[in-house]
Amino acid sequence: MIGPVLIVEDQPSEAQALYDLLSWSHRPAVVAPDLRTAQRHLLKLRPSVIVLDLNLPDGDGLAWLRELRARSFGWNLTILVVSGRTDPDQIAEALIAGADDYVTKPYAPQELLARIAVAERLAALRAGFRWLMAFRPPLPAHWRYSSAGILVLHPSSSIDSEDLRSEWARWARHLRQENGLLLPMPDGSLLVLFPGATRGFEALRRADFATSMWSAVLHIGRVAVGWLESPGIAAGTMLGQAVEETIRLAYLIPAGLWLITGPAYAALPMPPPVRPWPRATEITGLPAWEIERPVARGGD
Repeated sequence: MIGPVLIVEDQPSEAQALYDLLSWSHRPAVVAPDLRTAQRHLLKLRPSVIVLDLNLPDGDGLAWLRELRARSFGWNLTILVVSGRTDPDQIAEALIAGADDYVTKPYAPQELLARIAVAERLAALRAGFRWLMAFRPPLPAHWRYSSAGILVLHPSSSIDSEDLRSEWARWARHLRQENGLLLPMPDGSLLVLFPGATRGFEALRRADFATSMWSAVLHIGRVAVGWLESPGIAAGTMLGQAVEETIRLAYLIPAGLWLITGPAYAALPMPPPVRPWPRATEITGLPAWEIERPVARGGD
């Protein structure tokens, strides 16, 4: 986390209970009883997670939520609404306005801590995403490829946020050395484009991550590449059916499994040792084989 959890709650007893709960779980926190104080803490402490009540003495928390999301830095925040408003329409309104999660009062402490842990993971992913985007490569001259190598790397859910950012950086450095066009995805996956399947396979073969729990899928197909730019976000996009097939397969295979699809395998002049993975056909309709993992050579 960049800073403490910012608790925006005007009821002293509820604010104290939440502060004590966070302290018990070894999370630093600061309380703001109104929006004016919350704004001051926001600028001074730079929290990455905000726990926000909606009924506040000097304004509506929902209006402040919209104001935050309208500003460029607001999308760097992870905002968890904790409110006594239980009407489904009100909950939907808060989520549409930009809340990342919503918990109704009264809440179970263990559930709230779990949801704050999710908020912290989102904050870590956003921080890593911004870091990677700051070093994104320039777009290639030709933005449509008839037979690009598509590699999707998907992290295990057991990787904690700090390790995830560290491994992101290592993978990014390695893949760019292999001339891959790297586009990070907000959920923590990495989508990489190569001129062909051979370059993508070579990038995997030379990786020093044999003990990592990342899943990998190498496919080949038609791809369109571009950037989406808007206030507060810059997101790379790869479009095409082959991209969708690769992502879907990477998300559904077991952690640590590396696959190469039939079309990508056929495109390699010297195919690697593999063994069939029949479930790929059930998941995407594509035949695929499990790639023999490289021998670990140690991290750098």
